[in-house]
Amino acid sequence: MIMVPLITRAWAMPNADTFSVKPIGEFVRKYLHGVSVDPFARNKRWATHTNDLNPNTAAEHHMDATDYLDMLWAQKVLADVMIIDPPYSPRQVKECYDSIGHKMKQGDALLGAVRKRLKAAICNVLKPGGAVLTFGWNSVGMGKNLQFQLEEILLVCHGSDHNDTICVAERGPTTPPGSRRT
Repeated sequence: MIMVPLITRAWAMPNADTFSVKPIGEFVRKYLHGVSVDPFARNKRWATHTNDLNPNTAAEHHMDATDYLDMLWAQKVLADVMIIDPPYSPRQVKECYDSIGHKMKQGDALLGAVRKRLKAAICNVLKPGGAVLTFGWNSVGMGKNLQFQLEEILLVCHGSDHNDTICVAERGPTTPPGSRRT
C-alpha cells in the first residue's frame, strides 16, 4: 500500500530565523516530542540537544554539524526527532562562515559527500522509527535510498520575490540502515 503524504501550503512573511515563521514553527512543534536534536539551532533552544557553528548563538555546542552528531552518537544519544535546517544556499553558507570569521572552503556548502556524511550521522543518532524534519528549497529530505517514509510536506510561500520554504517530515525505518551502533 502506497502512503500519500499530507501536503499543505501556507503564506507567511520570510524570516532568517526559519522557526519564527508561524506555520513553520507550528510544523516543528507538532513533531517535537521526546529527545530532539538540532545541529543547526542558531538561537532556538527548544530541542533537547542544540548546536550551531556560530559561537555567538544560544546553542549548547558550536561545532560542525556532522562532528556534533558523531559526538552525540559516541555518547549513545538517541533522538526521537531530528531537526535539519542548514543554510539553504552556498551564498547563505558563505554569509554564516563570514559572520564568524571563517573562510568558506568549496566543500563547506551542503553538497554531495558532505550531505552524504551528514545523513549517515543522522541515521546513527535517530531512534528506529524517529522523525527527521528538513527545511530548504527542495523536498529531497533523507531520501528513499535510506528507506525513510515521507509523512508530510508543508510549502510556505513568502511572496513573488522569495523562494518558498519547503518543510519535509519523514519517518525513519524501524531498523536504520548502515547503523554503526552496537
